[in-house]
Amino acid sequence: MKSPLGLEARIPVIDLFKDALFLLWAKRARLFTMFLPIIIVLVVLDRYSAAITEPILAAMGAEAGAMNATFPPEFWIVTGISMLLSILLATTVHRFTLQDASHWPTNALRIPNRSDWRYLLRSIQLMLVSAGAAMVVTFIALIVLGVFTGATDPAAMEQVVPLAIIPAFMVMLYLLARLSITLPEIAIGTEGSDLKRAWRMSKGNGTRLVIVALVLPLVVNLPFFLLVSLDNVITNVIAAFGIYSMTLISITVLSLSYQFLLEFYEPQADEEVIPEKDDDDGMDA
Repeated sequence: MKSPLGLEARIPVIDLFKDALFLLWAKRARLFTMFLPIIIVLVVLDRYSAAITEPILAAMGAEAGAMNATFPPEFWIVTGISMLLSILLATTVHRFTLQDASHWPTNALRIPNRSDWRYLLRSIQLMLVSAGAAMVVTFIALIVLGVFTGATDPAAMEQVVPLAIIPAFMVMLYLLARLSITLPEIAIGTEGSDLKRAWRMSKGNGTRLVIVALVLPLVVNLPFFLLVSLDNVITNVIAAFGIYSMTLISITVLSLSYQFLLEFYEPQADEEVIPEKDDDDGMDA
């Protein structure tokens, strides 16, 4: 994608990362009141989920890898609630970054509105599309590797499976990164944003979006992942709190990346993108 001057519109990842830090610091007075309650609830839910799963996983290990253990209903309930709250966290950060204060909720811990549900559905759609593409690539890679290596029996094919998974994993990450660029657009209530628009808008920035959407969150959370490896309740709580807090930075950078690309994007003639309507959608300013 080119700018109006004919230059390539490349996402300045480092500059946007700095801008995200500056933006969050400048708005820090609202930052705590809007996001601290939901982060605390998410951390509590994580610890409750861990308390449920740790005995089950320990029992599975004691039974030499037996896979007949089942998770209780409360685990799935907690997982569903955590997923929904994570969506509320993400959509609120997008609004916090891209819109003025009149569109901000007083707290990210709120009743989901239509944009939140659309964001959840789009996130599921992205996972299904990228996972489906990865499965196709894996199948093709297995055929190609089987032909070149002469692996025809099941035992021989098992040896080439890891080689087939590598390109499939790379394709999955690439698709996830490129298609995620319009998630901020959905979060702020825009109608008509589809995967084709995401693909066109992200053209020429696939590698940079992999950094923005996938590598950057991993890097900023690396110290907290190390804390998790200590396998201590206190360090796990600190790590969970830190990971959710760093998520604010990652989502802000994605929002700024979308804002940057939108400035250079020329919509297709058949695109019908409608901005958010000023109606009562559950967002309390």
